[in-house]
Amino acid sequence: MENAATIISDVQGFWAARWSGTALGWHKHDVNPHLQKYNDLLVERDEKNRIFVPLCGKSVDMAYLASNSKVSHVVGIDIVKQAAEEFSEDHPTLSLKEFRRESCDATSSGSIFHGDGITIIVGDLFDLLQMQSEDRAKYITLGSTASTDGSTSYLFDSIYDRASMVAIDPSLRNDYATHIGDLLSPGGVVLLVTLDRRKVTNAAAKSDGPPFSINESEVRQLYESQEWVDTVELLEDVDDLTTDDDKQRWEKKGVLELYELVFVIRKKSESK
Repeated sequence: MENAATIISDVQGFWAARWSGTALGWHKHDVNPHLQKYNDLLVERDEKNRIFVPLCGKSVDMAYLASNSKVSHVVGIDIVKQAAEEFSEDHPTLSLKEFRRESCDATSSGSIFHGDGITIIVGDLFDLLQMQSEDRAKYITLGSTASTDGSTSYLFDSIYDRASMVAIDPSLRNDYATHIGDLLSPGGVVLLVTLDRRKVTNAAAKSDGPPFSINESEVRQLYESQEWVDTVELLEDVDDLTTDDDKQRWEKKGVLELYELVFVIRKKSESK
C-alpha cells in the first residue's frame, strides 16, 4: 500500500480544493432514490443495525439512515473536515460534537464528530481500513456512547457506498474491495452505486474522474474475486441522463450515455 499512500495524499489536496469552492457537484440536497428504494437491504436485523458510509461528504443520506428506528449507529468517514462541520451545521438535531485525538495516526486533523446515533471520522479511509480490528473499534467509538458489546472488534451490518468506489483512484480499487470486507459482519451487505460512462466520444472521457466509470463487468471482476464475497447482484441499471441539461453538461465532457448501476454485495456467513 505504499503507492496508495502517495495517491491518497494527492487526493486529499484535490478534495480540499474542491471543498474550498462554491460548486459541490457531487452533493445532493435530497435523499438518494436508490437508497430509499433499497433501504431495507441495509437494515435486515430487527434492531441495532450498524451502517458504514465511506467518503460520506455531508450527504443527507446519513441523516436519513440515522433516523431509521432499526439503526443504532451510522459511521461515515471523509478526508475533509469541512464536510463534517457543514453536516453538523445542517443537522443540529443530531447534536454532533467534535472530539480530538491526542495521537492522530489515522487522520490528518485528529477529529472525530459524535452525535445521536451517528459518527463522522475526519481522516484517510485507507488508514481506517488497514487498522487492526481492535484499534479500529477503539478509534470509531472514541468519545462515543456506541457500544462494542464486549467485542474487541466493531463490525458493521451493512455498508452504503454511493460515493466511494467512484471517487477513489481506479488503481486502489482492489485494495479497497479487499479491506472493506473486514468491516462487515458475516452475512452483511454492501449497497453499491456506480457510474458507467457507457458511450463516449474519446478515451479521455471514459477514464476521466472523479467520478470514475466502473461498469457491471468491472464490478463483478473486482468483487467476485474477493475471498469474503458470497454473491454480487445487479439490482438496477438506470439511465442517468434524463434531462436536456444533464445531456448537454455531460456531452461537453465527451459522455453521450451515462448509467447508474446499483448492486448488492453480500459477505459470506460464518458457516461458509
